[in-house]
Amino acid sequence: MEQSRALVLSIDAMTGEDLRAAAALPNFSRLLERCALATGVRSVFPSLTYPCHVAMATGCWPMHTHIYNNERFLPQTRKRPWYFYTDEIARPTIFAAARKAGVSTGCVMWPCMGRGPIDTLVPEIWGETPDSPFLEPFCRAGSADFIREIWPKAGEIPQGFRQPMFDRFVTAIAGEVIRRRAPRLLYVHICQVDNAKHYHGLHSPEVATALENTDRLLGQLLKALQEERLLAQTNIVLCSDHGQLPVTRISWPNRFLRERGLLVPTADGVSAWRMQAHSACLSAFVYTAAGQDGDAAVRLFSAPDVMRGLGISEVVPRAQAVERFHLDGDFAAVLLGGDGVYFCDGMDEGPWLAPAAQSGVRYMANHGHDPARGEKPFFLVHGPQARNGARLQGVRLIDEPLTVAAMMGFAMPWADGRVLEEMILPR
Repeated sequence: MEQSRALVLSIDAMTGEDLRAAAALPNFSRLLERCALATGVRSVFPSLTYPCHVAMATGCWPMHTHIYNNERFLPQTRKRPWYFYTDEIARPTIFAAARKAGVSTGCVMWPCMGRGPIDTLVPEIWGETPDSPFLEPFCRAGSADFIREIWPKAGEIPQGFRQPMFDRFVTAIAGEVIRRRAPRLLYVHICQVDNAKHYHGLHSPEVATALENTDRLLGQLLKALQEERLLAQTNIVLCSDHGQLPVTRISWPNRFLRERGLLVPTADGVSAWRMQAHSACLSAFVYTAAGQDGDAAVRLFSAPDVMRGLGISEVVPRAQAVERFHLDGDFAAVLLGGDGVYFCDGMDEGPWLAPAAQSGVRYMANHGHDPARGEKPFFLVHGPQARNGARLQGVRLIDEPLTVAAMMGFAMPWADGRVLEEMILPR
């Protein structure tokens, strides 16, 4: 049998509703004509890009990967460094399984894959700020020789992470990976749909433009595969990580904790604390200092006046988060935002809750919410191993990498998900 190949393209924040709109575009429609499709995919909680993409690479819930936020919580400082590296993930990824099976791999801008066991790796990573030059951080955490080789062709495209330039940059790199390395398994992450929703709203003209741009980029990847005579044997997998919800109010739990004397901030950090909140955008985690009672945090934030004052819809104790969301960690509780509420980490003096328009926060939509709410991701397989016409509902992000692995002929025995046999043909 001819060796299986797969291109997995994650289109950040694109939902089933967006896919229906994209069906009128040439490259999306080309794939939709003959494919297996799952809609209403269950994301992970919190529905943030990094926990989601780790689940999409490991097949595991956040309680087993230990990645349940985009950023690490460092209680003594206001810095919140992002999770960039595979060695921060507590379970192996699909790339580790592929390497063991002798399958060549490539990865472009898939979150948390820095320093991973990937043959050709251009990681999503940055220096001091997202606008810092990319070249050296990429080289330190990725395939330095390859990155320096292609940099004269691709390196002048990005302007920080601003869109749509950054997605053009990612696609140009992915095209070079296909042409120069031709890995059997290639993962790529693009995000201008997510960006458009954040700053312009869920169904804005800018989202429609982002979908049109994404269709063109998808066409470029298909063309690169065609030019290398790889398209006919490649399974094209389109997927996404989460939906978004509108943002109308901004909540500052740490301002409340400061007023209660439970948090003492300084100009650049924290001098003392007994409780502290860490934003997950539309939700937040409450941490307690060593020796403090986690139940006290639950009681404090569950008081009706506090819930109203901070725009909290529900306080979920850690033990309940394990059962309800497959989520565990060092936190005492999870705060779920009410309608339109986005949580900020700020701890300077000011109101607990304010209209977004008066807060300086530019988001019109965001995520990090309970994935049962709002529009949901999709998972599409087109190519030689797709069960064309198969339509599923209710599958999970954690099922996706196992399904890709099964198409490639290897397994991920540590995973929590299952192979979606209804969507693929047996090898």
